[in-house]
Amino acid sequence: MVVDTIRTLKLLGKWSGNRIMGRRRPLIAVFSLTHYCNFFCPMCPFGVSDKAGQLNVARKYDLTTNQWKGIFDKVSKYCIWSIVEGGEPTSRPDFMNLIRYLHDLQLPITLITNCSLIHNIDLAELRNYVQFITCSIDSLFEESYCKVRGVSHETFQRVMKNLDLLEEHQVPHYFNSVITKYNTEEFINQTYFDKAKELGSNAVSLTFVEDRSDVDFSLLPDRQRMEKVCESILEYMKHHSSPQIMIPAQYFEQILEHGRGIFEECGVWKSVFVNSNGTVMVPCWKFNSPDNTYNLLEKNVEEIWDAPQWEIARTCHDCQVLGCIWYSSQPITTFARNYMRGLRKMISQHKPEFSEL
Repeated sequence: MVVDTIRTLKLLGKWSGNRIMGRRRPLIAVFSLTHYCNFFCPMCPFGVSDKAGQLNVARKYDLTTNQWKGIFDKVSKYCIWSIVEGGEPTSRPDFMNLIRYLHDLQLPITLITNCSLIHNIDLAELRNYVQFITCSIDSLFEESYCKVRGVSHETFQRVMKNLDLLEEHQVPHYFNSVITKYNTEEFINQTYFDKAKELGSNAVSLTFVEDRSDVDFSLLPDRQRMEKVCESILEYMKHHSSPQIMIPAQYFEQILEHGRGIFEECGVWKSVFVNSNGTVMVPCWKFNSPDNTYNLLEKNVEEIWDAPQWEIARTCHDCQVLGCIWYSSQPITTFARNYMRGLRKMISQHKPEFSEL
């Protein structure tokens, strides 16, 4: 814990120095371990119906264990935190091998998973490696959950049992929900938060769906419904401390006032998002073309982050309600406050270690 904190402070100092000199560099690493996911979520590009074809693509193009480890080595020299996701990352046979390697690099880990396969993992061991598991739980009610995620009722029951397993093994976890037109009611009546607390989650992260440009349907609730959701969440934040709402109130306040999140410059460059085949799209997935795609197996972080395409992020405001983009695009003081709040919690949980310093 002490070593991790010292490492983090050194990297933050290096990152700040780069900012003073006008250089963009990533601070958070996001590793999309695989192109395969066993769910059918319509808001996600991994939610395709042809799972056999998707699995074949994953087998052909997903990085090998050693290739991922090489990328971890490169990225860990810059980033203070890592997010492991997919597709569904726990579907990889070498999942625990990769998590152990990241942990040995002293890179704190958040795992994002749909929780449908974690009963196949040694949770007692996993608890030693991850800081948090983010459980993608868009709804805590069976009918709307199955509708949003495109899965069977049996799958919902399996996920609920796996949430119990996380509690049983004392694995720190919280819930993340994408708010669509199918699950607004439980945020308006606040039952989502009550159910989350019952299931052992002391924190939830929320974001409205950002409609995809590659499909001809919209999952975003209408403006009136969005406002009701925002008003209810803000009211909940005023009167309840548990479960904690992890995204700042400003996000919901801005949607109420402006119908979207407000930011001066897109902060997508603060994260390195590595696709399952080792590529990085500059500045993001919305600019998916050969000219905007770099392979981290062939190039280093410095080369990619000096690419001219990052200039697009200075003026692009396409993402209107996507929470992660909104958050990364806020002033650094917003990020720092939330990071230090989390750091204080980690320190308070390890007071004996720090008392020896």
